[in-house]
Amino acid sequence: MSTLPSGDRRVDFSGWQRQYYQIDGAVVAVHQAGEGTPVMYLHGGGTWHGLGFASGLMDRHKVYLPHHPGFGLSEDNASINSVSDCVDHYAKLLDTLGLERVHLIGSSLGGRIAAEFAARYPDRVTKLVLAAPAGLTVPEHPLPDLSAIPPQDFPSYLVNDMQVLLPFLPNGPDEEFMSMRAREGGAVMRLLSQSGLDNPNMAEQLQHIDAPTLIIWGRLDRMLPVGQAASWKNNIFGAQVKVVEDAGHLPLDESAEARQALLEFLG
Repeated sequence: MSTLPSGDRRVDFSGWQRQYYQIDGAVVAVHQAGEGTPVMYLHGGGTWHGLGFASGLMDRHKVYLPHHPGFGLSEDNASINSVSDCVDHYAKLLDTLGLERVHLIGSSLGGRIAAEFAARYPDRVTKLVLAAPAGLTVPEHPLPDLSAIPPQDFPSYLVNDMQVLLPFLPNGPDEEFMSMRAREGGAVMRLLSQSGLDNPNMAEQLQHIDAPTLIIWGRLDRMLPVGQAASWKNNIFGAQVKVVEDAGHLPLDESAEARQALLEFLG
């Protein structure tokens, strides 16, 4: 086994139990806390901006926060080269954890993974929450050209209130932080190498989701336009949409209103 990544120093995991599991020969990290109905959260393209939003779930739920292979504290896995591979990985992780069904939450890239998982394994998802999910092509609401965003401006595309992210950003040059971002950026590119950020079959796949679904989006999202929310709703039978007025791309991190909507939906 290779040396496990050290992870981001600024992320506070106090109160969480960290467990490691071997899936297909690679070790993955899963943080766990709370008691009750199982909830699994699938993060987006980075693990650096904290997990504080999940603390409100612990009173009523057993919360599982895994790191995707190649992200955060999980090892790289050479066999995972697409979102589809990652979906299969999470089916194996649920088996390893002894979880037959979970409430599933996904944010951004994690929202795409969660949606594809719920479509492929509908009997394993009790309720589904998608926070500004990626993966659906909506021509009238296109994505920005991410390659044109200067690195120093990227955090402003994630939140409306930068105070949310400042505790997790370095004050100056930080080689370890940048190394982690480069590693996770490479992992994102591997997952998207076959289809790109959007899945050309996503609209069809979404129609196979039968779990009650809540879609949460920040009105001020600069990464994935809030106008895409209606297309997600129209492709998932019975889905609800909650638009948060003063939040950006990370509504669960940034908005108490979004977190309350999540709690009420799962409760």
